[in-house]
Amino acid sequence: MPDTVQIDTTFSRLKSRSSSWFQEFEERFNRTLLVLSTAMETEAKDYVYAGSLIALILAATVLILLALHDWLASVFGVFSAIVLFIVLALAYGGLTALALTILAAWQPLREGEYTLDHSQFTLWKVQHVVGELGKVALSLFFPVFARPAFYALFGARVGQQVAVAGKILDPQLTVLEDRCVLGEGCTVTSHTMVHDRFILRSVRVGSRATVGIGSILMPGVIIGAGAIVLPGAVLKTGTKVPAGETWGGVPAARVKAAD
Repeated sequence: MPDTVQIDTTFSRLKSRSSSWFQEFEERFNRTLLVLSTAMETEAKDYVYAGSLIALILAATVLILLALHDWLASVFGVFSAIVLFIVLALAYGGLTALALTILAAWQPLREGEYTLDHSQFTLWKVQHVVGELGKVALSLFFPVFARPAFYALFGARVGQQVAVAGKILDPQLTVLEDRCVLGEGCTVTSHTMVHDRFILRSVRVGSRATVGIGSILMPGVIIGAGAIVLPGAVLKTGTKVPAGETWGGVPAARVKAAD
């Protein structure tokens, strides 16, 4: 086969493959846009609100870094880059917590059942997206024994000598009373979606109550003082565990009455 023919054949194959790759990329990109536009009834305003707030937090963070850059470089020398990264994470996370505190004072999340076009659903989405980024930044500096303070910073009402080894998805609607324990891997959520309804209900864990490893507390759950939730239990929306009782299972039910 002549060289020119071979080159033309190779070029045609590359062109065909490139066209196929670009077509596949375009299809995936369009599918991604479709998912983003329909996810949780997401609207353009959700991206605008969340993006604007994130941009403001980033801008304030950059200003802090610029103000401290020369001083940090003179003090820490070759280690200044590491220190700048630490300051970046602390500043971004702290400013996020501050921004959400101001937003909550102006427009708090309110318990209720809402349609997916309600302003409370929009507010929750904005707070959730903005808050998650801030939590990632700050989580580096809050080991497990300091996690109660971490969630208090993001709006949870936390009593004294509380232990938190699990995850709280909606700190603003969570109350942890004195000496309660959230075991490793448990999840506390104050929101859920049922068909086309969005539900917000506060969750309260009473004093000296223990929530076992891997348990899930759904919106509206109230755990009484000294009660025990066994590992792996799932407490459905609105479940109320009386003081001193032991509950377990999926869905959770009473295993042992109070002494």
